[in-house]
Amino acid sequence: MELNTRQSEAVEQREGALLILAGAGSGKTRVLVHRIARILEDARVRPWEILAVTFTNKAAGELVERCRSMVGPLAEGLWVGTFHGIAARLLRRHAEVLGFKPSFTIFDRDDQNRLIKDIVKELGLDPAVFHHDMVRAFLEKAKNEAVAPGETDPGGDLVATRLAQTYGRYQARLERLGAMDFGDLILNVIRLFRTDPDLLAAYQKRFRQVLVDEYQDTNHAQYLMVSMLAAAHGNICVVGDDDQSIYAWRGADIRNILEFERDFPGARVIHLDQNYRSTSNIIEAAAAVIANNRNRMGKAMWTANDGGEAVGLFTAVDERDEARFIADRVEALDYDRNRAAIFYRTHAQSRPIEEELVRRAIPYVILGGTRFYERQEVRDLIAYLRFAANPLDDLALARIINTPARGIGRRTWERLVEAARGAEVAVWKVAAGAKVDGLGTAASSRVAALAALAGPWIEAAAAGTVTPLLERIIDEVDYLSHLERRGGEDADSRVENVRELITVAQSFDAGFDARKLDPEDPGLGPLETFLEQLALASDIDGYEAKGGAVSLMTVHNSKGLEFDDIIMAGMEEGLFPHGRAGDGEADGLEEERRLCYVGMTRARRRLTLVHASSRHVFGTWQRNLPSRFLDELPQGLVDRKRSRAARLPGPFASSIGGLEKESYGPSDGGAEGGSQRRYSVGSRVVHPMFGTGKVLKATGSGEGEKLVVRFQKAGLKKLVARYARLELI
Repeated sequence: MELNTRQSEAVEQREGALLILAGAGSGKTRVLVHRIARILEDARVRPWEILAVTFTNKAAGELVERCRSMVGPLAEGLWVGTFHGIAARLLRRHAEVLGFKPSFTIFDRDDQNRLIKDIVKELGLDPAVFHHDMVRAFLEKAKNEAVAPGETDPGGDLVATRLAQTYGRYQARLERLGAMDFGDLILNVIRLFRTDPDLLAAYQKRFRQVLVDEYQDTNHAQYLMVSMLAAAHGNICVVGDDDQSIYAWRGADIRNILEFERDFPGARVIHLDQNYRSTSNIIEAAAAVIANNRNRMGKAMWTANDGGEAVGLFTAVDERDEARFIADRVEALDYDRNRAAIFYRTHAQSRPIEEELVRRAIPYVILGGTRFYERQEVRDLIAYLRFAANPLDDLALARIINTPARGIGRRTWERLVEAARGAEVAVWKVAAGAKVDGLGTAASSRVAALAALAGPWIEAAAAGTVTPLLERIIDEVDYLSHLERRGGEDADSRVENVRELITVAQSFDAGFDARKLDPEDPGLGPLETFLEQLALASDIDGYEAKGGAVSLMTVHNSKGLEFDDIIMAGMEEGLFPHGRAGDGEADGLEEERRLCYVGMTRARRRLTLVHASSRHVFGTWQRNLPSRFLDELPQGLVDRKRSRAARLPGPFASSIGGLEKESYGPSDGGAEGGSQRRYSVGSRVVHPMFGTGKVLKATGSGEGEKLVVRFQKAGLKKLVARYARLELI
């Protein structure tokens, strides 16, 4: 297929700043590949002078493969990877500038939580107030905004002061452990360039072309990183879609794409608005929904594809009825079910759907559930490998020191930690060295026995491939017997997971070729490379559709995927848009609408939206209004159906099924949706989620009525009366 006019324009402009505003399914990857190929054809830019940044390893791999099909072996020299992968590569080269070794460990969320809990305890803080999730969110926010320790402003607030103190202690401990977390990978590249301007100048000269995919999802630190690299020549091409910015909750700043022309004066903007993926009915429906957002650059998506089927809209009685309808649709598919997917807003919604699929023996896979690398036995063995690669990693040692049980209890570990901190060394230095004061003979001998085992692992880690070391560790600690002793219904599954990890290691060893490493990169061995790949992997990287199995996932996890048939469940107020969106607050609601748009535009042939009239929530039945996004669908593009029992209360619906065609409009949702209630200041109300409250302010009337309510437990909330599900008391 030839490039269309606008795609060709994006490929041909190779100098200066360029924003490619690429709508869903508009062929952005194809444009990136052709652009890279055209740059290389000029022969003025060599492969290693092109930096292309993506958001997933899957996207990076696809980009390289497609480039290879066009330019051959030249594709091997490209710098292509995720933000974190590129950052890790730069830091491996220059870690010493920041006081790290090139073999530093990359901490994941579990490692972060364990370290945070330890520091909260050290500082004598209340773990109920300074919960590890809250502290981690503070750290991640600071790093996403490129704020280093000492740069936070507590403003006299005691909690903020303690959080700033925790941040400083956390970073100091990371350095002592020879580790970085995900946020550090980006933040430390910025530190590196600010510490050594000559180094920054060298990379600005080297990367003569900078390309960034999914630019709408960049945070401030990522924005700084690529802006610094492109500052000298201004040859930066970013590809993104403001209508698909859905990660504000993890630091993404939509202003990066909305204000690109301000940040890079003279930048050109090219709109890719032709969709090649979906039917025209799907595109028109999705475009009608997203058009209700105000904070957008604006583009009119269109497609030359046929109209296709109308968008399905089904009203279920409750979540069980919803699950039965979804299973009916999956059973009726006239093609392989791996081309179909079920989306939901939250993971909790999957339970009744899974139960119904299991009851009918319909195979399914879940994207975003418990990942293989998060399973306990897998994490245990990865901790052994991490420790062998980096003996400074006290967290890895803490996990393995008594796993399997070898009589080294908590008190022994605490003695080792005290001695290590007193000497300002890693715990391993103490465990493998002289006798520790206060440690009994029996405990000392057990620690010495582990040290005798571990010493050869550390030596082997620096020299050999991964699989022999992994198999040696499993054998020498008798790990499989440890799993058998634990017993339980999933004992066989845990053993299979260990075998699968060995298979992963074998596959890595077979594909590892040190000669492919950049000669300027440090000589990382197979083990360090293997561990880095595991640390930087995301859910979508390991996702593969399985023959005959329908896919289940949250709408967030659907980004970057596409399916012939998509069913979006739980299209209800308070669920989608989610209650946390602010009951009408502009920013939160607009992101929810963008998320809905993303889900809808994953569909190629058929799209079905489902909502339930009632849902079992926290032990009680809750009546739900249809999502406001359903009101925004063009009437002529929707085929509306509902369960025959859709007007019955939830508790009576479990044994009633069947469909009937029935018109459905914005006012058809029960008494709450159709009435024109007016509230006055002082009115007492009850909300199904927030409880009882008092109206403090009321403005507007009818469908535009807005309220400010102070709830006894939830505090102050701003609500749109039409959607708030309020009852007068």
